[in-house]
Amino acid sequence: MQKSALLAAIQREIHSHDLTHFVDDPPSIAQGGRGVVITGCSRCRKRFGTVSQFIDHLTHDVLPPLIDKLSTEGNGAAPTGK
Repeated sequence: MQKSALLAAIQREIHSHDLTHFVDDPPSIAQGGRGVVITGCSRCRKRFGTVSQFIDHLTHDVLPPLIDKLSTEGNGAAPTGK
């Protein structure tokens, strides 16, 4: 895999995660339920409240599986340095 393709894939994955909020089940009180709004990654539904915890989420939870997936693509070959 070329470096440019690897970088693009990593950037797409990182941009799909965010430090925002999500509604815990059942729906929040604002939506007529009894659930609460949780600060964290809305894609993963992982709870955290600081930028440092978000960075840890990206580096520990998001990037390792992505790199494993990308390194096995292309007939099981590891990414090349091109």
